[in-house]
Order: sequence, then C-alpha cells, then structure tokens
Amino acid sequence: MGQLNGACGFAREHISLQLDGELSELDRAALKAHLERCGRCRAYADSMAEVTGHLRAAALEQPEIPVVLPHRSRIRIPLGAVQVAAAAVVAAVVGVTSAGLTTGGGRSVSLTAGNTSADQGSVVLRPRGTHSGIALRDERRGAPRPIRGPVAIV
Repeated sequence: MGQLNGACGFAREHISLQLDGELSELDRAALKAHLERCGRCRAYADSMAEVTGHLRAAALEQPEIPVVLPHRSRIRIPLGAVQVAAAAVVAAVVGVTSAGLTTGGGRSVSLTAGNTSADQGSVVLRPRGTHSGIALRDERRGAPRPIRGPVAIV
C-alpha cells in the first residue's frame, strides 16, 4: 500500500469516528465529499463498515479460563519516617545556607539592607525601577566572618 496524502489520512481517521457515531456534521460533510471523489477511501470505508457490522452482530464470548491481572504490592513507608526525613533535609539546607557554606562559586547575594552597611568593600546593587528599602549585595566569599546585626539567610 502506498503513501496516503493528507486528505486520505484525514478521511480514514474520520471513517472510524463516523462508524461510532462520533463525527460532527461539518466533518461528516467533508468526509462525504472526499468519499465521492476518492475510490480507494470509499472502498476502505465499505470494508470498515462491513467488519464493524460483523463485530457488533457477533455474540459475546466468555473466556474459558478466568483472566487475572498480576497484583503489584506497593512499598509502604510509614508517614512519620517521611516527615522526619523531610524535616532533616529542611534543617540541613537552612543550616548550610545560614552558615554561608553555599557552593555558588564563592559568590552570594544578600537581600537584607542591614548587612550592607556593615560590610566594607562590597558593591551594593539596586534593582532598576525599584524604590523599596531592599538592596542586593554582591560579594566574594573569603574566610567566614562573624555575623553582626540581624542574621540573614544568604
């Protein structure tokens, strides 16, 4: 069987929808117009209608043996263990970021205005178009310094 063009592919997809009664009136008219001028699709539609008619007319068969799908048991983890693990991860992340042990290539950004005035040599970046009291501080990390003033998550 050769390649189907776009119109024939459209028609063959819609033939099944028409047989099931799920085709809109507009698509039904387009399919009818295509089938009037395309003999191959008309033959395909006739054979599909015949097969569908035979399948729908046939009596339902009961299988001789019962069909049972395999049951996969799920791995059950107690909810308490999940909560404890999540709390430990959050505590570790907060602890590492609070201590300034980030792995961002030695650079960090602080969003607190209180820490910018105490640092000497840091560059204060103010976002364009903002008039709030929040300033961004871009600094290079060296040896850890003692924290003075309010503690910020960096």
